[in-house]
Amino acid sequence: MVSPAIALAFLPLLLTLIIRYRYYFVLFYRAVLVRLWKDCVTGLSREERAFQYVLTHATPGDPDSILEAFDIWCTKLEFISNIGPKKGEILDRLLMQQSPLTILELGTHCGYSTVRLARALPLGARIYSVEMDQRNAIIAEKIIRLAGFDEDTVELIVNPSDEVIPRLRSDYGIDRLDFVFMDHWKKCYLPDLQVPRIHL
Repeated sequence: MVSPAIALAFLPLLLTLIIRYRYYFVLFYRAVLVRLWKDCVTGLSREERAFQYVLTHATPGDPDSILEAFDIWCTKLEFISNIGPKKGEILDRLLMQQSPLTILELGTHCGYSTVRLARALPLGARIYSVEMDQRNAIIAEKIIRLAGFDEDTVELIVNPSDEVIPRLRSDYGIDRLDFVFMDHWKKCYLPDLQVPRIHL
């Protein structure tokens, strides 16, 4: 058994580590511990809880309101990975500069980035958003439609990206992509870029 004096000697080291790596401790607390506890208590997944919050705090048909509610939920209530407002502004600027008509999004997750992309598109543009997780796709579909975007603007494809990309021309009639937004599994980035595909 460790004596109290020895334990007390390690206290400054422990405090230093907690202060130095506080971001990781907070992230672990919010992303893992809070999530597991709320999963058990509510019986809902984190993504379903995010949708419930957006549904009750955002204005249907208003993409800005949807994004704002989602940002509040992510920063103040629970942690969920999304591009957020700061990176989102960079994405907004790119879309304004490029004015793409055909967008491929890899990794829909809850639909946050899809809504952000769709609200900045010119008239007649279309997003093909790929999500491999069926449960996330169900939530994303609800959020995208709640924001006011129909299937003519956003088509959600539920399949792994490496299966979808080679069939973009044959299954979806896409001859050209003007913009690709990759926000799925990082290990898939390089393989997906190497898959034979249509003209970018």
